[in-house]
Amino acid sequence: MLEPDEIHTRRLVLRRIQPADDEAFIAISAAAETHPFDAHIRRSREQLLELLGKIHRSWASDGISYWAIRLPGSEDVIGFGGLRHWVEEGEPVLNLYYRFWPSAWGNGYATEMAETAVQWARRHRPDRPVMIVTDADNIPSVRVAEKLGFKLHLARHRDGLPELVFRLSTTG
Repeated sequence: MLEPDEIHTRRLVLRRIQPADDEAFIAISAAAETHPFDAHIRRSREQLLELLGKIHRSWASDGISYWAIRLPGSEDVIGFGGLRHWVEEGEPVLNLYYRFWPSAWGNGYATEMAETAVQWARRHRPDRPVMIVTDADNIPSVRVAEKLGFKLHLARHRDGLPELVFRLSTTG
């Protein structure tokens, strides 16, 4: 089965986002404290509901999208992350995304989730590289990318702000 509805890592439970997770997704995505490096991309509730629709449709059409992330034995969501099919510079890729509540920062959860997503991509989508797009000042995300073997692919400006694009081949 390609669809990873629920994956257990060493310390996390990654569960396919369900409609019951929508309010938690909106809360974490709209909270100012979860955007210390990219406050310029905060979205309205309406935009987040539209994004949730895309996430739910991605699961149906692509067999992968973002997970609700929680700790074993807890129903509280500590973050969201995963892979979505994306087109970057005309190339089909998988975009690796994550966002956590600040209380979860510094525990290596982003790295653990991202590593699991990359392993899934290597098994099920080896033809698509995985990309991480992050604000140039987001040193924690840069460290996650580097820990997992991502290489800087491109430095650019989007909406007048510097961002970095990291790339990882899923065939190696």
